[in-house]
Amino acid sequence: MKILVNFESGLKQIFIVPKSMLAIEFRNMAKKIGGNIESIEFSLPPRRQSNLSRSELQEGILRLPDRR
Repeated sequence: MKILVNFESGLKQIFIVPKSMLAIEFRNMAKKIGGNIESIEFSLPPRRQSNLSRSELQEGILRLPDRR
């Protein structure tokens, strides 16, 4: 899962973390790396993209809707 962390210093960092990692563990890790955290944004694929294969999700491949 991709997580964007906005730090109070103005730094922005994207982390790729396993879904099994606890939120508190992630927050503590991010704080050690970049300092105080202003906000955290989670990136989840849209529901329409949920039919992607596991390998496509890992590669970041997104299918565009068919033109009608």
